Amino acid sequence: MACAIVRIMDIEAFWALIDDSAVGVADFEERTEKLTDALSRLPVEELVEFDLHLERQRERADTWLMWGAGYLICDSLCSDDGFWYLQTWLIGLGREAFERIVADPDSLAGVPEIQRLAGRPTQAWGEDEWPDWELLDYAATEAHERITGEEQDAFEDLLEQAGSKGQASPDPQGERWDFEDAEENARRLPRISAMFPLSPIAERDARGKELFDEFLAESGQTEAEFFAALTGTERPATPE
Repeated sequence: MACAIVRIMDIEAFWALIDDSAVGVADFEERTEKLTDALSRLPVEELVEFDLHLERQRERADTWLMWGAGYLICDSLCSDDGFWYLQTWLIGLGREAFERIVADPDSLAGVPEIQRLAGRPTQAWGEDEWPDWELLDYAATEAHERITGEEQDAFEDLLEQAGSKGQASPDPQGERWDFEDAEENARRLPRISAMFPLSPIAERDARGKELFDEFLAESGQTEAEFFAALTGTERPATPE
């Protein structure tokens, strides 16, 4: 009796899927949908392999030097989450660009998508201009749910069995430094630091306060309620 042959996705197939997802789409949402559709036509084993490749590639971009580049480009708006999804955005640039940038994060200065951001305040960036592809993290999970009808936990179990580290936030390698140190930034990232000098801290603080106030207004929370929820403490009693 012939044995069943299980095709396992190799790195070439992974990058082919990433590259193809960028063709003929208008934004990251459409790109993710196109990729998810393609993954939904594959065996579950290949979905697992896709996510393992994604994990291995983002590990290569998970360095302090890369985080420093993201911090400068985004005028300090590059938190743990921001850097985590910058890594997937870098993968979305395609294999050739990704390999070049991983070898030298300062080469981001030559990427057209980054060049278009230079000299413009972050407030003027469109949603799809941000170097962030969060949805890539969920494409294989969504494809698995479409194929099997099972929820996210089932796919995470498969990934764990296949050797996934289950990492969900940055764990950067290399030498850490103070991203606010202009001299050190210029030494480590000469091109990026020249293209994206940090705004004065007072301006960034004012911008952050404005964004936070907008968030509170949209969510209907008071500042006290927000921080109570954030810290897990009880909401202050409302005076009668």
